Amino acid sequence: MTIPINERLKAVRAALKLSQRGISKEIHTAQSVYARMEKGLLPINARTIDLICYRFNVNRAYLRDGLNEPMFCEIPTDAKLGQLYDIFEELNGRFQDYLITQAKELLRVQNDQNEKGA
Repeated sequence: MTIPINERLKAVRAALKLSQRGISKEIHTAQSVYARMEKGLLPINARTIDLICYRFNVNRAYLRDGLNEPMFCEIPTDAKLGQLYDIFEELNGRFQDYLITQAKELLRVQNDQNEKGA
């Protein structure tokens, strides 16, 4: 039987030895909202799961899907991805959209260059 996601969320917080206030601050969520998620009164959205996994090196398969996996990842989160995420969070919506557009264009240019070199 799979443990409900709100119970897994509570278990992660307990393993980290954080208060609800402490973890909610790290994931940019009001403590009252976090408490309702832990109690199963609010759904836990993908953004919250991603933030917890990123900030605390939690295994997504464990938290999101309830798979019988270790709670924490053995491999540390990529620092470059963390930097990009922090920058993205500080941008307003219009500039977030611009950053996504530019990243897609960079990927297209890279793929074109790879095809020419192949």
